[in-house]
Amino acid sequence: MVRHLFPHLRKIKLLFMSLEAEVTYHYLEPRPHPWRKILWIIGRNMHVWHLVATLLREGETPEETARNFGLPVEAVREALDYYQRNKALVDAETEEEGRRLRVKGQL
Repeated sequence: MVRHLFPHLRKIKLLFMSLEAEVTYHYLEPRPHPWRKILWIIGRNMHVWHLVATLLREGETPEETARNFGLPVEAVREALDYYQRNKALVDAETEEEGRRLRVKGQL
């Protein structure tokens, strides 16, 4: 019923979704990898999930994680933002990494 009263709302939602996808990160970068597509922390051999997983596992604030890794707090906040925007991709790649480690007998 709402759709009939406000047919333009769908267009606004789609426009908002397309605008939301355009994000620039200053501390994250893509890297060539055979199968991994998630972003990495610039200057570190660490992808976003490693940083976010540590923060979540340890129950740290972004400031504490930044201090523990010697990173600017903005880098941690960017990693959290990227994770929230790309959770499905990050989770899928984490599952794939686990599968590969199990096949090798390393997990």
